[in-house]
This record gives sequence, structure tokens and C-alpha cells, in this order.
Amino acid sequence: MRNVRIIKVFLISTGLLFFTVNATYVSYVTSAAWDGVGFCIYVKRETIQKRLDAYHNSISDGCGGRPSLVIPEKRGFSDLETSDYHPVFVTFGHVTSHDFDDYLKHNPDPCVAVSGLEVSVKIPLLAANASGPPIYALSVAKLYEKSRGDIPKINFLYPYFPVDEIQFNDSEFVVKNGSDEMRVSVIKHNHPCESPRPIVMEEFEEFRVSEFYFGLSKPDFSFCDRHSFQSDFCTNAKQVQSAVDRHAPNICQKYEVSNKRACDASVEVVNITSGFRDFILLGRDPINILASESYSSDTVVGLKYPCQE
Repeated sequence: MRNVRIIKVFLISTGLLFFTVNATYVSYVTSAAWDGVGFCIYVKRETIQKRLDAYHNSISDGCGGRPSLVIPEKRGFSDLETSDYHPVFVTFGHVTSHDFDDYLKHNPDPCVAVSGLEVSVKIPLLAANASGPPIYALSVAKLYEKSRGDIPKINFLYPYFPVDEIQFNDSEFVVKNGSDEMRVSVIKHNHPCESPRPIVMEEFEEFRVSEFYFGLSKPDFSFCDRHSFQSDFCTNAKQVQSAVDRHAPNICQKYEVSNKRACDASVEVVNITSGFRDFILLGRDPINILASESYSSDTVVGLKYPCQE
């Protein structure tokens, strides 16, 4: 497992960034900055399986074939000795798209909010078959505030859902939607920065930087159809659209992370109602946090097609 590596080669050509992966290419589409906190929880394997089944049922075979996501036989974490559980990764923080800076500087648009607070859930350490390497993840959902209006969805294979309110500061994270609430206390060990627990640095990080994210069967580039102005995001989206249509749903999202600063963080879920329990795939089960960290980074986001070959 520790020998699993994806060799990345960078080539800048005609404004696009490509990653060489398994003799195919990941086409650069957008870039962003991130600053937030992430934590892993234990979730029952049967719950994960139901979510994977729902994903498979939601996608058609299409021209690009139907991708497969399974829980591999080998565990991705040494701490997860039992086969009854699988990790789920939850992040919350501030994201900013770099591709709209020049436009917004000269043409502020109240309908376009390219930065703001977001909450996301993904299932990491998945494989294409039971014996395969855990290099895939399923993007379950991403939340953003309704007040942000029509946003460019730079994590474009995440299903996005608006909520009433998201708050995040150095000591607390809160998300509210109607009567539902999730409140998480946070202690960041940033001054000075303390390294995250070894399980994050040595085991989880190794797979996260190599992961390919499935989620929506096709990227949501509809933002570009609703707005007439030019941006790097919309220009690049148009250039890959025909290839995306040809290979969907066998397409996935890939990140290239740079300038990352990760520090230890202590996280405790203070309050969580049923709606958000379902959101993080927890249901009525107790909350067991495996590891947590605070981190900031710059990210290049691309699409790989076909993803599974």
C-alpha cells in the first residue's frame, strides 16, 4: 500500500496545465486557494456501501463506460483494524477561485461570489476493484451559503447544496439550515505550527495527494452559460466540454496541491442534528474522530478522462 504512487509530470502549454497519469491526461480547468480544517470520522461499512450503491445507480453507462467504486479489501489506515468501518473526510473553510480576479477587479458583479465558506464530505480510499489500490474518492456533497448567489463551482464534480448560514473562526465552525445545525469546536495549533498526527501525515496524506474524485456524472459548468463575461475558468471549461461529453460518466476530478501548510488541530463535534448527521453519513451512530488537521494551500483543479481504464 505504501508503495502506491502516482507519478506526476507537468507541462504548461497554451495556457493549460496537464498531468501525465497512466498514459492519459488531466486537463487543467481552474485554480483556487483553500484555508480550513479537515477531520476523519469512522462510518459503518454498510452505510458506505449504501452510498456507493446509490452513486452507481445514479449514473448511466454512457459512451465513457460506467466507473466502479468499491471498498478495498486492504485497510488504508493501520488504526482501522476492524473491517466494519471506513473513514469519511469532512472539511470546512474558505475557498477562493483565482480565475476571476482580473474580471472582478474591474467589473464587480453582485451575482458572482468567487470566494466564501464551504463544507464538504467525501469518502476516500476507494478502489476500482476489491484488490485494487485505494486511489479513488467519492465526492458526497458540498455546502455553501445561499447568500453567495450564483457561484462558479470550482470543485465541479461535487454536488453543491445551499444552506442558510456558515460561520467559521479560529475556535468554532457552525453550519445552519432551517432547524438543523452542526457546531464544531476547533483548537488550531498554528502558533507555532505543530505537525498533525502521524496517521494524517504518513498514511492518509499519501493517498489524498494521489486521489481521483468521482461525484457528479458530468461537471457543472452551467455557470458559464448564465454569464457572458470571459474568465479563465469558463474558457477552459469550454475547451474540455466536448471531451467531457464523450467520456462521461467515466471522468473524475484531480487536484494538484502546492504551498500547503498543515498543522495539528483538535476538533470536537459539540452539536449535530439529524439532517447534518445524514449529511456526513453518520446517522444515529456515535461520533468517533480518527484524525484532524488545519491546513491552507493553493490548488490546481483538473479533469481526467477516461478516469478508469
